[in-house]
Amino acid sequence: HFTRSMAAQGVAGMLNLDMVGRMRGNRLSVLGSESALEWAAIAGAACDEARVECALGGDGYGPSDQTPFYGAGVPVLHFFTGAHSDYHKPSDVPGSINAAGAARVARIVARVAQEVGRREQRLGYRKVPAPAPQGDVRSFGASLGTIPDYAGPPDGQRGMLLADVRPGGAADLAGMRRGDILIRLGKHDIAGVEDLMFVLNSVKPGETVRAVVLRGGKEVTMEATFQEGRRSR
Repeated sequence: HFTRSMAAQGVAGMLNLDMVGRMRGNRLSVLGSESALEWAAIAGAACDEARVECALGGDGYGPSDQTPFYGAGVPVLHFFTGAHSDYHKPSDVPGSINAAGAARVARIVARVAQEVGRREQRLGYRKVPAPAPQGDVRSFGASLGTIPDYAGPPDGQRGMLLADVRPGGAADLAGMRRGDILIRLGKHDIAGVEDLMFVLNSVKPGETVRAVVLRGGKEVTMEATFQEGRRSR
């Protein structure tokens, strides 16, 4: 309702903290940084000051609360430390929160808010066409075309278990298949979905990297070429 009212016209920017409690490897995804001309410089400086490795990119559309604001002409940022297998489950308990990491995220967001508040001119809103209703929301710059199994690998193994791969997607074309455990993409170790999300927000479509999966207990190496970003990972 708010974004459909006149009140939205006075909003300088929308900062969305959605899933920021599980920072791993001192890494943070800052989605929507292409929704304003100045976001990359402002958010990048805040990340540098907090000494956090941030992956910036993406327009303002995504499966979270910033989307209606972006559609109403408001520059947005979505701060995100990654998905996890406890999402919307009773197992998502307070003890799993990375409090120190959440404090670093808060420091970054506060700095961004301060910088926006100091500006005499409004941020330069950048508009892109809304995705088709049946299409994918461009939350990431690139897509691998994997469908994660959020139960995770058996026996506590590290890696991201694949429930399936999308036909014609980058993973499918690379040779990945259902039941594989993705453990490495390029220079990044993949311990779970959150690591893949970080990679997808860091690379560009068309970029080719070496991928390593566990299949039947053995490592299998292949080359994967990222495709255009989509909602599915």
